[in-house]
Formats: sequence, C-alpha cells, structure tokens
Amino acid sequence: MTLLADWQLQGPLLALWPYRNDVWRANARPAQQAILQLLNAVANHHAVLLGIHPPQLQTALRQLPDELEWTPLRYDDVWLRDSGPHFVRESHNVRAVVGEFDGWQGVHSHYQRDRRVPQQLAQRCHSVLGKLPFIFEGGMLSHDGAGTVLVHAKSLQGRNPHWRLSELERQLQRAFGWSRVIWIQHALNADETGGHVDNQIQFIAPDTIAFAGSQHDPKWNAEVQQLQEQTWARNYRWLQLPDSQLVHDDPALFADVQRRPDVRARGITGSLASYVNMIRLPGVLLVPQFSYRSCQSSNQQALALLRDALPELAVEPIDATEMIRGGGGPHCLSLVLPS
Repeated sequence: MTLLADWQLQGPLLALWPYRNDVWRANARPAQQAILQLLNAVANHHAVLLGIHPPQLQTALRQLPDELEWTPLRYDDVWLRDSGPHFVRESHNVRAVVGEFDGWQGVHSHYQRDRRVPQQLAQRCHSVLGKLPFIFEGGMLSHDGAGTVLVHAKSLQGRNPHWRLSELERQLQRAFGWSRVIWIQHALNADETGGHVDNQIQFIAPDTIAFAGSQHDPKWNAEVQQLQEQTWARNYRWLQLPDSQLVHDDPALFADVQRRPDVRARGITGSLASYVNMIRLPGVLLVPQFSYRSCQSSNQQALALLRDALPELAVEPIDATEMIRGGGGPHCLSLVLPS
C-alpha cells in the first residue's frame, strides 16, 4: 500500500471556480482570473480540469477558453487540498481516502457541500472511498511517496482533542501504509488554519524537501533546524526558500466582501505569503509569486534557487496574490487526480 505523491499521479490537476462573495473580493472575479492563469500555466505541461459549482456555470463558461476541460461539481469553496481525498495504490487499484472536514474550526461554517466533494471525485475516478474517523486535512501533511511523511501535530491534535496522538498515528499508518511519521509541532502565527505544513515545509521530489523560515516565528525556525539534524534527514536534500512573510493590503480592497459572523473576515489581518505553497506535478513545479513590494527580490530568489536545484523540471511562476487574500495558496486550492 502506497500513498501517492502528486508527482506520482498522472491524472489532471483539478482546481475549482471561486464564487463566494463573503470570502473573495470583487465577487471573486480577480480570484477567478488567478485560477484560469494557474491552469493555463499548468496546461503547457500537464492535463488540467476545472470544477464549476452548477449555479455558476453560466457565468464561468462565458470566460473559459474553448480548450479548457471542465466538470460540474458541487462545493462551498475552492480549498480542495483540505476537503478532497488522498489516493492510495493497493496492488493494481487506486483507492481514495478522506478524513472528516470542519471548515478549519471556525474559519468557515458553510462546508456541507465540501464534505461531499470526496465522494463525487471518487466516483469520477472509479475509486472506492474510505473514511478516517477523525478530522484530517490535506494541508496537514507532505510526503515523499515512499512512506516518510511530515504531519502537523498542532493542527491535527487541535482538530481532534479527544484523540491521543499515538492513536491518530496508528490510524493514519493503517490507512496510508506509512513507515515513518515526522511530527511538526509549531505553526506559523499568520496561518489561519492553525498549522499546515504546506506553508512551512514540503517534499517536492522523492529526495528533496523545501522549507522556509519565518521572520515572526522563532520556534518554527528552531524546529526546522532541529529536523535537519535528525538521522532520517540525511536521506534528503534540503532547500531553504526565502522566509514567509506577513503582507498587508489596504482594507478598502475588501470593502465589497460580504461580512458574515460565521465566516472569517477578509482584510482585517495580514495575509501569509509562503513560497513553500508550491504545486509539484510530474514535469513541472509551480512556484507562488506575490505582487507586494517586499516580495519582489524574494520572488526571484525562490525561482532561481528552485530552477538551479531541479533542472529536470519546468519551474514556472504563478501569481498567488489573490489566492493568499482568500486564505491559502496554489497548493491549497489544487488536487492532482489519478488517471
């Protein structure tokens, strides 16, 4: 049994059409264009698929290029990495596995459609869907496709306070066939999920780990240094990206976002800009870029470092500014499907 990494999956990269006016500014139009730009960049290297919530079909189809493949899919918001399933190879079959989903403990309260997304995708992929008996989000983990996994303990335990960490680990190993679990203990203060590894540290190849420090989180900086000193870490190449940043917009930018008490307000606090929130596909690596002045030099540094380290891949920049304004990044809002 093997939990498949993104670069081991040959099916399309799936992203969803943003539409919520209580999350996305300007009725989600800038976010919609960001999604189309992302899929266009990927389409030069890998198959893509756009999911569209049925009430949005008329609006979306007017804007789509003719060659873009799309499918109707019912969902609340676009964060597929957290609400969608994981894919496990067993013998000659691929099985889908999903945890419970609770909208990141209060960031959103509208997530009933999101909880039904895994079943829709499993049916599309002709996969059996297995369910974990606790809350588990895709942003909590990153792995090498061969059994070594980084899991955010703070986030996982925070979602499941009645479970012991040892029991959570046992259940995850049983479901995914992991051989080594590395627990991440410290979250970035600006991460509104409460702790996702895809903003801090990610496997981007079977032998390569990318990570970023933080200007505001000394405990995380110390932890990642300690991780590199452990025996298992010698099996991997470690790439240090520019530090994550807390970036700020003029609050007026979000003036038309509908304020609802059960949805996290946009534009009040800063946004987390992390270069770790990458998408790795079999032949391409999509690297977040940010339009803020404080990010201009680090944008180029991140691209240059990754192009030098991974010459076998097409390393493509993708503007993630609108994505982080909604609370995530390219990795958070995408999911690679099996063929």
